[in-house]
Amino acid sequence: MFVRLITGISRAFLVLVFIAAPAFLLPEANRNAQEISLIIGAILGAFTMFEYASSHPGLVDFRFAPPYNRVRFFSFAVLVMALIFLCRADVGADSFSADMIAFSDGLVRLLNVPFSPVVLADGLMMDGEEGIPLVARAAALSFTIATCSIIFFSAYIWIFRWPTERESFNLWVNLPTFDPTLGQDISWRLRRQGMMNMLVAIALPYTTISIASRSGGWFDPSALENHQSLIWGCVFWAFTPVVLFNRGSAMLKIAWLIDRARTD
Repeated sequence: MFVRLITGISRAFLVLVFIAAPAFLLPEANRNAQEISLIIGAILGAFTMFEYASSHPGLVDFRFAPPYNRVRFFSFAVLVMALIFLCRADVGADSFSADMIAFSDGLVRLLNVPFSPVVLADGLMMDGEEGIPLVARAAALSFTIATCSIIFFSAYIWIFRWPTERESFNLWVNLPTFDPTLGQDISWRLRRQGMMNMLVAIALPYTTISIASRSGGWFDPSALENHQSLIWGCVFWAFTPVVLFNRGSAMLKIAWLIDRARTD
């Protein structure tokens, strides 16, 4: 119990830190933004602490199958910090700002291909003129980090022995929102939901841009000129597909393990 509590508190603190980081590290951030980010970070941190301090399943998938959640949080942290330093580079706040801008511009050129979500994201900011360069840079950087996270996690779970404790793997604890007691075959349902998660993850970067561009005034692209809005918009745009795709990959791996155990 004590170890679970310490683990929950440490994870909650990390969540608070990275949620509040943009409001404290961006040069133009004000006190109101800092207070709001601390409140939101505290709420999400409390949720994380209760999830990891409890011995019963809640909402977090694969809680006892590392490094699933560690990879997910690390991807989130890298994404947030990379976007923070990109926004700081936009105003020349750091000594390496020019290098950060040059690296991001290289990613923009690399991803400037037909049907690229980065091109669509940049086009969202156009109003008969050129798009805002910072939006294209942020989109390219976010998309690259998200893609690298997906590739790394998928390669890890399929090449290495994941989950480590296969013999004692508890599906109910690790997938608390998945009901294994329904009548249909469990491996078939895992494969179906896994594929659905992956397909939604692939489509989401395109659909979110399409919905925003056709929102009829509900979404104001000029809001992305604010650095904090840009950061959290890109985090939502890039990190949500990472969560869905990695969840789908993990479910497919569990379904494959179930099928293999049945044939042994």
